[in-house]
Amino acid sequence: MLKSIIRKEILNNLLSYKFSIIIILSTILILVSIFVMYRDYCLALDNYEILRQESESVAVIRPTPLSIFARGLEENLCRSYGGGSSARIGVSSKQQSVNDLFKLFTALDLLYVVKVILSLCAMLFAFDMVSGEKEIGTLRQSMSNNLKRPILILGKWIGGFISFILPFFIAVLLGTIFVTLSPMVEMSARNWAKLGLFLLSSVVYLAVFFSLGLLISCLTHHSSASLVFSLFVWAIFVFLIPNLGNILAHQLVRIPTVQRLELRLEQSSVRRDFEKHRADESQHGRIDNRIRAENEKLLDDYRNRLNRLVKVSQNITRMSPLAAFTLLATDAMGTGVAEERRLKRAVLQHRDIIRDWDDEKGDRPVFSYRRSSVKEVLDQGGLSNFLILILFNVLFFAGAYVTFLRYDVR
Repeated sequence: MLKSIIRKEILNNLLSYKFSIIIILSTILILVSIFVMYRDYCLALDNYEILRQESESVAVIRPTPLSIFARGLEENLCRSYGGGSSARIGVSSKQQSVNDLFKLFTALDLLYVVKVILSLCAMLFAFDMVSGEKEIGTLRQSMSNNLKRPILILGKWIGGFISFILPFFIAVLLGTIFVTLSPMVEMSARNWAKLGLFLLSSVVYLAVFFSLGLLISCLTHHSSASLVFSLFVWAIFVFLIPNLGNILAHQLVRIPTVQRLELRLEQSSVRRDFEKHRADESQHGRIDNRIRAENEKLLDDYRNRLNRLVKVSQNITRMSPLAAFTLLATDAMGTGVAEERRLKRAVLQHRDIIRDWDDEKGDRPVFSYRRSSVKEVLDQGGLSNFLILILFNVLFFAGAYVTFLRYDVR
């Protein structure tokens, strides 16, 4: 009986206008996003070759091909790190993006298409699965055949989600084939594993909004009301909660602005020059060390506050599945906040080694960095974000299941 319901749902959906619209929309958006981000990745490779030849550059890492699918903080990660006492990022003027609109809007990568556009499509695909059938009378006919409600709602979910996710896999497969056939892209086994984690998390994330749409359909008796309610709830989860979470985090954790930090560092530099001018030449080294220690203390305090702000913001915004998915996806692709924090720690350690290096030992060591593996991504918070997505799925489907058991099909 369950197989018959699943088959019926799939056939009905394949012949529906919703399936045609979604397969056309998802295919166009996914392929366009992959092509645009591939062009940006090729330019990032050219920037990398230029930046690593700069004499003042201490550290610069190679762009990852996974940024084609989830750009995240890749532009920050691939900057040139200078060798000053504060280890601040020195961004080369040669760095640029193939699409200047990235500076104004969020990059149209696969991650954005999934978390915003396809999440809306998932809810629109499921919003009338119950209320719509009640309006046309087919739901009452199905229940008149002694069909058990748990089997019916489970079959509807499985058949409906298979119909919805099929166009996504087709479009991603075509885009991946295009990327891997390019000589500019080198995908290692580690990258394939991380791409697999990204796609798995995308499926789970889209299932959250599909289950939410089904729940709303079970809570209403008219498809029009279900549609309005679905759009309202989608806007709350996708836009309202993440933005309010960031605003609330800034209120809870006070952090000085970058301009204020730069001003205090500049004042320290002026004070150092003034004291060196008044002091004997034999005291210049002691003055430099003291000012450097004060600057390091100031920067450490700023980093600690910034890390605490990020942590609080993440914890609050995880009330939305979008935040949990974004954190998991960008960390999995090596372009997330955790990766940036990990890289900066490696740069600071390398800077300390170079600063204390004795040239008599030979050539200075070259900076090397390897992005996190799948295991490291899961250990540093990825697993908790994945479990949050699973929890949202269980809650929304359980709500739809319980509600449908008491649903009036007349």
